[in-house]
Amino acid sequence: MKEEISKSLSAQFNNDEVESILLCMDFFENELRTFFNLNQESEEDPIGMFIEYTEGNYPDFEIPIDFRAQQDLYQKLNTHFFYQTWGYGLLKRGEDQTTYISLNLKTDGPLLKYLKKSSKKISVIKDYLNTLKAAGDISPSMVGSMASFIPMGYEKNLELRILLTLHYLTLNDRNKRRDRM
Repeated sequence: MKEEISKSLSAQFNNDEVESILLCMDFFENELRTFFNLNQESEEDPIGMFIEYTEGNYPDFEIPIDFRAQQDLYQKLNTHFFYQTWGYGLLKRGEDQTTYISLNLKTDGPLLKYLKKSSKKISVIKDYLNTLKAAGDISPSMVGSMASFIPMGYEKNLELRILLTLHYLTLNDRNKRRDRM
């Protein structure tokens, strides 16, 4: 499957970008496998299980992703890919409104443009991307509500898998990063 994904993405992205996309997807899926206690040989699809889990537990779901491992992942990604996909902003938290650095998903990056162009037939992705662009940011509810509208069988869709990966990596970073400004 990895070879098929790589071949599909290589029409739009260079080898370093494809490798970075695959690293993100592998990381996210491996974190889901850990959460759902699946071994590498399991026939179960962690993304499909994630969709079911979010539907059943919305709005109170969190999939624990090891943030230190996620930061290690960032070091493996192509720098150009990282900065085209994410940007840094500021976020206030807590009663004292402490300002922290926040990772934001860029709405105008090549990967999101690819998703928008490639997923015209999948309204849930199109709606998500339109909401993201209009709001200028993501929120945890965007995936929770999205999961309930994913048609059966679409969990194997490449664009949906990329979108879920990017969204949850961004949210996890935002929820766990505590770098003060």
